[in-house]
Amino acid sequence: MTVVVDANILIAFGLADEPLHTQANQILSAWQTAGERLTAPRLFRSEITAVVRKVVYQGRMTPEQGRTMLAQLLIYPVEFHEDDALLKEAYELAVRFNRPRAYDSQYMALADRLQCDFWTADERLVNSTQGQFSRIRWLGSWTLPTPPTP
Repeated sequence: MTVVVDANILIAFGLADEPLHTQANQILSAWQTAGERLTAPRLFRSEITAVVRKVVYQGRMTPEQGRTMLAQLLIYPVEFHEDDALLKEAYELAVRFNRPRAYDSQYMALADRLQCDFWTADERLVNSTQGQFSRIRWLGSWTLPTPPTP
């Protein structure tokens, strides 16, 4: 199966002081175990780079730690997509949901295209589309699956 993954989930995975760090680690591990194919719009890589730099700027890690984290996150196995049709659909979704920018809607457009779930750590985004975009899932609502009883 395929999952559209928001850059903020990998950021939460990489930063122990992020509120959803534990859930990010658990869900990425579960997806790996299940053989899920992770995918994202190409802007994912730019978002990761920008956030890691911001974390270093805030003094939450050293520049060297930032370089190491960025290198690790950039090689994480995620398949990337970008084309004019995806960008146009992202724009239309941004209009539909009255979003000021079309960054997040690129993830939504990709989930629509691939007919799969879009997972994000952005609770405000989830709340702003709740009930209107059925493919969006909030990382904070994820719980570790319980093993079947014998």
